[in-house]
Amino acid sequence: MQRILHEQLPALDDKGERHLVMVTRTSVPGAPHLHGPPHYSWNQGEPLHLVDPKAGVLENALGQRLQIENWRG
Repeated sequence: MQRILHEQLPALDDKGERHLVMVTRTSVPGAPHLHGPPHYSWNQGEPLHLVDPKAGVLENALGQRLQIENWRG
């Protein structure tokens, strides 16, 4: 049985406005205690991609960027 974990993280855009980013992780098949890679989304499920793992910067398909608050990279 695959487990899905959801978490919301606050993030700031380039104007300093705060948004919530949804982080979804699924368990690894055959090892339900291990979690797979995170998938990020915002605004009605729009996907985000982690472009700077050290700074916690996410980007959407149009090039808009968000920085996760209190990121520990």
